[in-house]
Amino acid sequence: MAARVRTYDWSRTPLGPREAWSPALRLTSEMVLAASVPMALRWGPALTLIYNDAYAPTLADRHPDALGSPFAATPAPVRAALRAVQEAILRGTSRGFAFENLPVRLVRDGAPQSANFTVAYSPVPDETVEGGVGGVLVTAVEITGAITTAQTTRDAQARYQMAREVAGVVGAWEWDIRTNKVYADARYAELHNIAPEFAEAGLPVQSYTPAIHPEDRARIRQVAMEAAAKGGAFSEEYRLIQADGSTRWVYTRGQSYLGEDGQPARNTGVIVDVTERKKVEAELAAARADLDLAAEAAGLGRWDHKPHIGQRFWDSRARVIFGLSPDEAPSQETFERLLHPDDAPRVRAAVAAATDPAGDGAINLEYRIRRDSDGAVRWVGVFGRGYFEGDKCVRFVGVASDVTEHREAVDRLVRQEETLRLAVDAADVGTWDLNLETGELFWSDRCYAMMGVGAGQPIDIDTFEACIHPDDRARVADAMRQARDPAIRAEYSVEFRTLGRDDHVERWVNTRGKVFFGDDGKAQRFVGAVVNITDRKRAELHLRLLVNELNHRVKNSLATIQAIAAQSFTGQRSLEQAQEAFSSRILALAEAHDLLTRENWEGADLHDVTERVAALHGGAGRFDLSGPAVRLSPKTALSLSMALHELATNAMKYGALSTSEGRVRVAWTLAPEPGAPRLDLTWTERDGPPVSPPTRRGFGSRLIERGLAAELSGAATIDFQPEGVVCRIRALLEA
Repeated sequence: MAARVRTYDWSRTPLGPREAWSPALRLTSEMVLAASVPMALRWGPALTLIYNDAYAPTLADRHPDALGSPFAATPAPVRAALRAVQEAILRGTSRGFAFENLPVRLVRDGAPQSANFTVAYSPVPDETVEGGVGGVLVTAVEITGAITTAQTTRDAQARYQMAREVAGVVGAWEWDIRTNKVYADARYAELHNIAPEFAEAGLPVQSYTPAIHPEDRARIRQVAMEAAAKGGAFSEEYRLIQADGSTRWVYTRGQSYLGEDGQPARNTGVIVDVTERKKVEAELAAARADLDLAAEAAGLGRWDHKPHIGQRFWDSRARVIFGLSPDEAPSQETFERLLHPDDAPRVRAAVAAATDPAGDGAINLEYRIRRDSDGAVRWVGVFGRGYFEGDKCVRFVGVASDVTEHREAVDRLVRQEETLRLAVDAADVGTWDLNLETGELFWSDRCYAMMGVGAGQPIDIDTFEACIHPDDRARVADAMRQARDPAIRAEYSVEFRTLGRDDHVERWVNTRGKVFFGDDGKAQRFVGAVVNITDRKRAELHLRLLVNELNHRVKNSLATIQAIAAQSFTGQRSLEQAQEAFSSRILALAEAHDLLTRENWEGADLHDVTERVAALHGGAGRFDLSGPAVRLSPKTALSLSMALHELATNAMKYGALSTSEGRVRVAWTLAPEPGAPRLDLTWTERDGPPVSPPTRRGFGSRLIERGLAAELSGAATIDFQPEGVVCRIRALLEA
């Protein structure tokens, strides 16, 4: 994907060509492409897509065409689910959003598969855009090993079975009010025109309101807000507009819960599709009774044992948790078989203690099982109590729940932290943390490297200040002062040079940070990140040098063209002749420039210069070229090219190249003189028409004999011998 991004024609997208990208976009896109975990970037108002190799399988058959596509090109269910989330981040009204346990269909090794991910959407700061947020960074962490598609399918089937048992069609939901996430099952999502996988992972409540009939929205909102504020049960009927335009009636019943602080915390319940009930009022009582049963279901599996007679009971939910079929008789042997070998001794000991009359009779334990239906390892939490008659346990009852998600929460956090660490490593970012109250300073390993300090050595704020280049210290100190000033609280963002304390290497760094203030307005903590931008600064310096060199060369070229024009249009020849002379000389100059451009203006080989002249004036068959390999400076190459062109032009008009038999010999050697190296070159024409000296010298002769001698710090003479023109040139190689 890195290769695709570099060769992609970004000028056809709202992002424009890559060389015009903002530093934030360039840095974030490189970080995405370097990451080994699935990452993508949505940039700009059109949310144009950039993604890495690990993210590609999630796009299925839309890869690789999805590269550079706008958010509007995504499938409609995905747009409906994510538009509000991503637009809120771009507006700066959201600090990010995360989906946990999000089912995703992807293609791996050419085959479609199902997988589960934790997907985070985060804002990417960009000072060059209005609002300060340039795009949305998408990070996905796969958790398929813990949450399988098979379990999701079984849960959905269990919900549908329950729905058929209680009311025909039921959708279940839970609203975490504090995080504003609504978790819903597939039927609830379908009724609200939401993709089931996003509903199961959790969406803002605003994602569901567009499906509510416009005439019912205000009423349902009022009911929900009152129930959330006061706590307790609620119920209501309202209409939903379906994707095909039809209307369905649903009945909702739920419970609101307040937190320990008395504030709204959670709202949960079910909805029943009562469209048919509206038509058949006689079925209303039965539907409500079934709905009550569904609402009372707490999602816990119940077990009831009578150890003294060997009788056991597991309800349907407990069977689902342990992966048992509905008709399998429960037994101690079955339970023992399902226990994970590493946890079996601990579970046996806990059961023995709970059924011991000498104990407290309670069990509260989490352990692993190997689920019977698919062999998956799951964590189960049980709470129960034993009841005794005399010295016998006559009843052992309790509840069981699947706590795999809770147990894996810590693992997910560790993985997320590792992902962040990898992203920081890939971007070559160092981090720092300064306790402004104690003066304690922490540097990551990359900070040590950028400051040229041996890793792990004791450091403090004086260490940092000593590493700043003396010319930049005042500027950095002023930026830190403004960031720490409670009255200003400026954003800390500064580029400066460092001088390594131990390695004495000069580097350029870009550092950004934030100061945290206490309730009393006093600065307490200063944290941030630093990036090594030495290569970028060197590139900028190199670019400035190239521009200055280009300006110099353009001025020289214009001066040369001005001289050619002045000498070509002297009034001593017709306009047509002057134009022809001017054009041919400009062509010679262009040919010399082409030759130097191929060599990056570092010079040219004399063989290449002479072969170029021969190719333009009769071909290699009319020229004899001989001499050692000689490297010419750019100035010498231009001047010699112009001189040889003038000689060849005159030879084609009047000299050896004007007849079919004539030939030209160009021979050169290095002058055997001490000091700076010089070149001796001789142009000799033979087998052409007889030559007589001209009555006056034209521009070509003056260019060679005067101009060339001055340009090359040497000498040039033209001898008009009867058998052919001979020109001798001595030039300084490093002119």
